[in-house]
Amino acid sequence: MNLLPRPTSVSVESGTFVLDHDLRIAAPPAWAAIARRLLGPGTGFDLLPADDGKLAIVEADLPPESYRLEVRPDKITISAADDRGVNWAIQTLRQLLPASVLRPAPTEAELAVDCVTIEDRPRFGWRGVMLDVGRHFRPLPELFRFVDLLALHKYNTFHLHLTEDQGWRFESTKYPKLQELASWRTETRRHLDDHGDGTPHGGYYTQDQLRSLVRYAEQRGITIVPEIEFPGHVLALLAAYPELGNHPETGYQAATTFGVFPEVLNLTDDALAVVFDLYTELLEIFPSRYVHVGGDECPRTEWIGNPAAEQLAADRGLPSAEHLQRWFTEQLRDWLAERGRQLVGWDEINDEGLLDGAVTMAWRDASYGVTAARGGGQVIMAPTSHTYFDYYPSEAETEQYAIGGLVTTERVHSLEPTDGIPAELHDRILGTQCQVWTEYMPTLQRVEYMLYPRACAHAEIAWSDPEGRSWDEFSERLAGHLERLDALGVNYRPESGPLPWQQGGTGHLRRPDAHRS
Repeated sequence: MNLLPRPTSVSVESGTFVLDHDLRIAAPPAWAAIARRLLGPGTGFDLLPADDGKLAIVEADLPPESYRLEVRPDKITISAADDRGVNWAIQTLRQLLPASVLRPAPTEAELAVDCVTIEDRPRFGWRGVMLDVGRHFRPLPELFRFVDLLALHKYNTFHLHLTEDQGWRFESTKYPKLQELASWRTETRRHLDDHGDGTPHGGYYTQDQLRSLVRYAEQRGITIVPEIEFPGHVLALLAAYPELGNHPETGYQAATTFGVFPEVLNLTDDALAVVFDLYTELLEIFPSRYVHVGGDECPRTEWIGNPAAEQLAADRGLPSAEHLQRWFTEQLRDWLAERGRQLVGWDEINDEGLLDGAVTMAWRDASYGVTAARGGGQVIMAPTSHTYFDYYPSEAETEQYAIGGLVTTERVHSLEPTDGIPAELHDRILGTQCQVWTEYMPTLQRVEYMLYPRACAHAEIAWSDPEGRSWDEFSERLAGHLERLDALGVNYRPESGPLPWQQGGTGHLRRPDAHRS
């Protein structure tokens, strides 16, 4: 059985259960709805309710997100304690069926499942994927597809990176210039190119669109964790409201290139008021307990030696303007806590010492997560070495132009989120997350190529127990799982190398000489 991620235990029995159009379901209404949502389109079954339905979903005393799936010749029984457990059980049942049931309409005349008992539970409570829609905007329908693919792999967290120097994607009713001016840039130029493409790029999501996305994800067991970033990566914001910058007289525009820019918020009381207003709007849409505030790659050059910034720091009792970012992050942490939310930030939030009450997303290196956990903090392991999927997936010269670096599927599979952390501190590791930064991913096809099958390996690390983990064994299951991605039309990268139409060729997508071995 090519189940992915690998379940906790699988016991194969004799016999099969045959599914037909008369299949009825015995389940609480909300759980029956989950089954219809995931099974109905690809099978064509209505799954009408019946007390003696051959597909039964029952409540059981199991840990969160866990489930038991029992297939017998005369019945399928799912036991779970919560909606997520039911979602994951149905996803496993879909994987037991032919790959065609993953499509939006039925193609198989008869469907059968081998008899089996599966006991399953997740290893980590945070199993996440981050998608950057700031560098390249992804139209709303593509985000729904993105969610469906995450759910198939039992991810439960979609970290939505909504703002960047290159574009602001979150509609604000209080600050409408954000969607009018900050949501687009005049062109795009890659870091090794000597000219831009001359084509404006942009887009944003309305608040109602995001509400629908949140609900859609919730129905599939996924929480969307939003991120709007401060005080760095704010060029697009400053293009709309230059008075929030340190040098408004110079003029600002959304960045057309990529990298780290010196422009940051001025962190005056007026700037803080805008930040809190925007987060107020954000919290009305996203119910997630966790809220990501960014905090990474924030140069302090505009503050240090700036008389206005130094005076601001002095007024706030700080030794110098160099401490403004830490002060700001503490204010935001407390503001979120008062509203029942918890701040998540990239590991720079701890550069002046562990930020109490916050969750550290360790990205620069796993050691930042180890330090935070040893200091008593909560951590999500997201190191560049294993989870940055904007890096090249192979050393092949045929790969399309990417940001650089190298993270193979096997490298992803070698990640152990608790390495370097004593056993008694393992509960401080909330989980792990992979990142899809989209500077060099202008299309969904490119996103899927860079995400899969590396995300298949990462999903297994996040869900499955490490005992007995083997790359060779995983590779065999992965080969079977890729048939499901074929059925869905996912533009994944074959482990044998990119298909001809996925290669960089000799034109503007060619892997540059600077990135060749």
